[in-house]
Amino acid sequence: MLGLVSGIVGIGGGIYLIPIMFRIGSPKEAAATAAIFVWSVSFSGLVSCLQYNSIDLTQYMPLIAAVIIGGFLGSYIGSFRLSPKAMEKILGLIILVAIAFLFKKLLF
Repeated sequence: MLGLVSGIVGIGGGIYLIPIMFRIGSPKEAAATAAIFVWSVSFSGLVSCLQYNSIDLTQYMPLIAAVIIGGFLGSYIGSFRLSPKAMEKILGLIILVAIAFLFKKLLF
């Protein structure tokens, strides 16, 4: 169901998974679960593209490095520096930005 909704609107499923997980666990558990979900989906997509030689991985090395560095910094800040309330506010901001990009995509 999550995949269907995210495919229809063109936004990754992680943005929907985190609010669902907030109801089940703590904000930190939700963020960790979503991070694993997003990482595994992204990794499987990359492996699929590499399998069919449809991308040149060397062009994406700066992006891969940015993702690794950002992932470590984000997990550290989320685990040790931010309160659960601050994480909820940041998530709300991220969702609003995603909505704005979706509207921009639909209107233009």
